[in-house]
Amino acid sequence: MADKYDQIKSALKEPKLHAKMFACRFGLEAKKHRVLTNGRASRYPYPVSLRSRQHNIYLNSGFTDDMIDFETPPVVGSMQAVRHLKMLEQIIIQHLHNDERLWPLSMAPAPLYQNDLEFLRDDYSKPWDQENHDYLGNKYGIVKEIMGDVHINFGLDDQLIAELYHRFYQDEYASEVDFRNHLYFKLAQVYYLYQWLFTYLYGASPVTEDMPESFPDNLELPVRSIRASEFGDDNITSERVTYNSLEEHVGQLQEFMDNGTFYSLKEFFGPVRLRGHNQDVTDLKGSLAKGVDYLEFRNFDLDPLSRTGISDDTINFLELLLLNALVTPLPDNLIDRLAKARQLNNEVALQKPKDQTDWMKETASALIADLQTFVEEFNAPREYRLALTFAKRRVEDPSLTISGQLADQIENGNLLSFGLKIANDRYTNNINYQHPLQAISKDYSDDVQQLIRAAIELGVEFKLAPDQVTLAVGDHRESYRAQEAFDFSKGARDFILNTFPEAAAFQEEVS
Repeated sequence: MADKYDQIKSALKEPKLHAKMFACRFGLEAKKHRVLTNGRASRYPYPVSLRSRQHNIYLNSGFTDDMIDFETPPVVGSMQAVRHLKMLEQIIIQHLHNDERLWPLSMAPAPLYQNDLEFLRDDYSKPWDQENHDYLGNKYGIVKEIMGDVHINFGLDDQLIAELYHRFYQDEYASEVDFRNHLYFKLAQVYYLYQWLFTYLYGASPVTEDMPESFPDNLELPVRSIRASEFGDDNITSERVTYNSLEEHVGQLQEFMDNGTFYSLKEFFGPVRLRGHNQDVTDLKGSLAKGVDYLEFRNFDLDPLSRTGISDDTINFLELLLLNALVTPLPDNLIDRLAKARQLNNEVALQKPKDQTDWMKETASALIADLQTFVEEFNAPREYRLALTFAKRRVEDPSLTISGQLADQIENGNLLSFGLKIANDRYTNNINYQHPLQAISKDYSDDVQQLIRAAIELGVEFKLAPDQVTLAVGDHRESYRAQEAFDFSKGARDFILNTFPEAAAFQEEVS
């Protein structure tokens, strides 16, 4: 086996494969509350001009109407993914009322918990999803369902997977699809083993102010991450799924769906999920026959220190861990380590924000040393080296972790003033931007930015290329030059609806 990994390393140093190795796809999902400037839940309706929620893959409301769901399309590289998230956030912020803000932390502010939980339980205007909403609320409770977070969707280059299969794994797997599924599951296992390290580095939910009844009285605050702990976004203890093997994992999930324990795959809240494009959420085995397309990493708190809730460095560190797994075998004691992984993560999540045990530092330092070797051996681009440097510093000094920095901001047991200051600053910055989509203003004309903005609001798909943008509704596609000018005398929205009359059917009727 060692010889095979040496051969794989040699292959990945070939210019063509080396480039594909560092061409991973990322999509980001973020959930943030709309709050008022006093920290109360916003009671303004979800913006009327964004009512394309059944079809809009970019902007939506979440478990409650005051929570915004952002979702970026898959793009190559962390920088591009974060850029797309900046675009979506600018659009939402410029739709907010003067006294509304986006809350930057995963745990809601104290006034919301104190006064607004009952309102949020009923603040829902998507009748097509009402049954699912009520089911989750009744089973898991409102407090868990309104936690903000970030999900990272990750996919390897398809040609890279094909090349690895045909060169090195045809004798082990019956088909490329079978290899793809097992490869992605291996990456999921590696992440599961080190979930605790990501909680340590990027956990950022140290308090839930005015503790809701769903949390134990003896939980001593602040901690590193409530959301990443057993009290956060997780399944019931008896309904948790293991990562021991692909076959066991899939079998457990299918059994839970078949016997009614889970209403669909959407109810599986594990730290990482196997995903496929157009996946049938009721037939996992059938979806696997088509092949896993990407992984969804689910346990990231909103990072209040990063503009969009997640940084390039966080994504790049995750990518390094996963790429290193391509050239590294799983540990011999895998099953034993997997059995302890959840416990270790919970231990780290419920530590004081600046605590660190010897085993944490030793294990993290050893992994970072391995990743440093990987970075040097494969001459990784500068952004990966920076991400590794940031992680190393945080392992050496817990006060530099996100939760460690938040701990310094906690005054009188709450983060209300801190969160509102960040929210106010970002609101001001976004409404004062000089361009319709500031994040892409260097590459696209203001008219093209307006076009993209209107497309996003209406639920029309878009794809950016260096010299053009393409819009699409189903099979209907239109492309425009990056610096093109338009006649927007009736507005960009009207232009889109005239070009794509199909989009008119997406818009919800508002009473």
